[in-house]
Amino acid sequence: MQHINKLYRDYGPLYPIERFCPVDKALFIDIETTGLQKESTSLYLIGCGHYTDEGFLTELFFADSEDEEEMLMREFSSYVKDYTHMFHFNGMKFDVPYLLYKADQYGIEGLFDGIGQVDVYRLAAPLRQLLFPESMRQKAIESFLKIDREDTFSGKELIDVYKRYEQVHDDELLDALITHNREDVLGMHLIMPIMSYLDFMDADIKYEGYKVNCYTDYNGNECSEVLFSYKTSVSFPVSFVSKTESMFLKASADSGKITIRLPIYRTEMKLFYDNYRDYCYLPDEDMAILKELTSSMPKNRYHKATKENCYRKMSGEFIKQPESLFTPVFRTEYKDKKKYFMFPDSFRKEAAEDFGRQLINVFFKMKRR
Repeated sequence: MQHINKLYRDYGPLYPIERFCPVDKALFIDIETTGLQKESTSLYLIGCGHYTDEGFLTELFFADSEDEEEMLMREFSSYVKDYTHMFHFNGMKFDVPYLLYKADQYGIEGLFDGIGQVDVYRLAAPLRQLLFPESMRQKAIESFLKIDREDTFSGKELIDVYKRYEQVHDDELLDALITHNREDVLGMHLIMPIMSYLDFMDADIKYEGYKVNCYTDYNGNECSEVLFSYKTSVSFPVSFVSKTESMFLKASADSGKITIRLPIYRTEMKLFYDNYRDYCYLPDEDMAILKELTSSMPKNRYHKATKENCYRKMSGEFIKQPESLFTPVFRTEYKDKKKYFMFPDSFRKEAAEDFGRQLINVFFKMKRR
């Protein structure tokens, strides 16, 4: 079995680790195995990383063969007890259960007793739709933060590499194995700034104004959009853009400027009345009016209104809103969950910051597709 160390000199925390534990009690880990099924595969590498006075030290425990798995586990079980918190990426799903299974297999008791688990993947999950709608793997986060790697392998590809290494003990094969794991461990240190984007969930934003942009789309249609400008005190490591079906958001790391772009719909919408029992519906006019206004009308011109037809139509320019902040609230149909307000008629500057916060929260509330 080999114990392979490498110090990244002057590498200090890039995110306040103190929010979880003392810096010197934080241990970053990543494991390499010969497959996903813990019952039928073996563990051959446990990569660790921690902060020292000199920098970030990576310590890799490597088994030269599957026969050294128990030795590997026993060394790690002694080593991990010096730390109070273990940091990993999606480790609650794979690394931690795998290690606990192996510990039980070899009669190692209390492997993680008293050790807090910090799963960076789970903590950062609310950022999926904001920053990582396609993939939230560690390498995707590294790419977003512009972190380069030497390693070109995936963990799955390295299974065959390890099996060849067991047979020939070639140094080039060993280098491929340890480089991948070491960069995963170092990568967890490097991606910790992604956590700062979580502060955007609750950060105050300051409204600065809006402007309307008119343009012609690819089909030759005249269109309009509104660009709302905000400022935030949150510090972003990297600028980003994000979008939904009807919204575009851009955040600048340098200036803290937030731009939210929404389409303006020139159309006809319906304003539904809540107290539909006080109304009658006029089929010919396709609208609802108060009951007392029908007293002089022929009875065949109206009937009792329902929730679905108790409305009046209005034409104009509308913007979609997540909640009923600006009133009156318009919809296309009664059961339509999308809400709109007339713009700029119903827009109120004093509610603009709440509106911006609602729009930003859309990304944090969106479910994984």
